[in-house]
Amino acid sequence: MWPYESVTRQEFESIKDVVETYIVMLGGNKVSIELPYEQRTRSYVGNDFVENISTRPVFEYKGEYYRVDEVCFPGKPFIVIEYGTYEELINNVMDEADPFPYDLTEDELLKEVKYSLGIEPYPENY
Repeated sequence: MWPYESVTRQEFESIKDVVETYIVMLGGNKVSIELPYEQRTRSYVGNDFVENISTRPVFEYKGEYYRVDEVCFPGKPFIVIEYGTYEELINNVMDEADPFPYDLTEDELLKEVKYSLGIEPYPENY
């Protein structure tokens, strides 16, 4: 069940598409990897949970692997970029960069992708 009235699942997924476009624009390469598990995300919003089965691609950037995921918080969904080594990707134990709101401006989204890829450091007051 999608609990948000401010954004549809389709609109949210289109913002994730933009984030993936930024990853490629910044030098990430989409890779074809057959994962041995289903990409499933569960977030709890109040007493309910939001479940998403993802078919999002994996990207390689400077020897690390990245994929765009989500965290659903009360109020609105956030985007999170997972990252790790090939082994962490295959074993589904990737780390997560700081989540960010889906409704940022395009410039702010691009900055978040740069932070997540390690191109720019997170601001100190972040």
